[in-house]
Amino acid sequence: MLRDTRRVDLSGKSVVRAKFQGNRFELIVNPELALKYKMGLLDESITIDDILEVDEIFDNASKGERASDEILNHCFETTNIIEIAEKILVKGDLNLTAEQRQEFFEKKRKQIVNLLAKTCINPKTRTPHPPLRIENAMKEAKVMIDPTKSAEEQIKDIIVELRTIIPISMETVKLAVQIPPEFTGKAYGEIKRKGQIEKDEWQKDGSWIAVVSIAAGVQGEFMEMVQGMTKGRSEIKVIERIRL
Repeated sequence: MLRDTRRVDLSGKSVVRAKFQGNRFELIVNPELALKYKMGLLDESITIDDILEVDEIFDNASKGERASDEILNHCFETTNIIEIAEKILVKGDLNLTAEQRQEFFEKKRKQIVNLLAKTCINPKTRTPHPPLRIENAMKEAKVMIDPTKSAEEQIKDIIVELRTIIPISMETVKLAVQIPPEFTGKAYGEIKRKGQIEKDEWQKDGSWIAVVSIAAGVQGEFMEMVQGMTKGRSEIKVIERIRL
């Protein structure tokens, strides 16, 4: 982290501002990590120290003016930067530039499009919609995206809006899968990574059978993957479709 606060370059960074007992305090932060923290979406492995771009508490970050220990002790009863920074992050306002807001918006839009392409299908053809078709439908439906909410939180409402433009539904498919003994080592790990194994059983001959749940939109991709790993010797059949 930077120590000489008077030479801090704020480009690509953001400032969090908060008032305590009438005194203004500011942090210089990583904008993406700070936003995720305030949304409650930050990975547990990320710490307050990771969010801070400069490990100082300021009263004016743009001028590099550090808050005095006397003021910190008066307002927080400590000079511990991490403890104080956490309080400022919780209470404070995160200031994002127009460019940063647009960047977050574009990232969220792409996340939503990719999630829709993977988890949804055209119920008439039972095939997934290409991402470009989903993007165009979102534009036509004038779908509003909230960059502060996760893609998962928004997807159900967006599907309702998209249904005015294209036939679309979110479905889960349950597949019965049987893998020959010589391919189980590699196949087990890949299947577990791509889907949710609901139940499985090892057979006396060393083969493996399982019931796997996957998003309907990736059914074709999943089946191709399994058949490719087993050189076409696996058995896969649909046992249930669940519309969410």
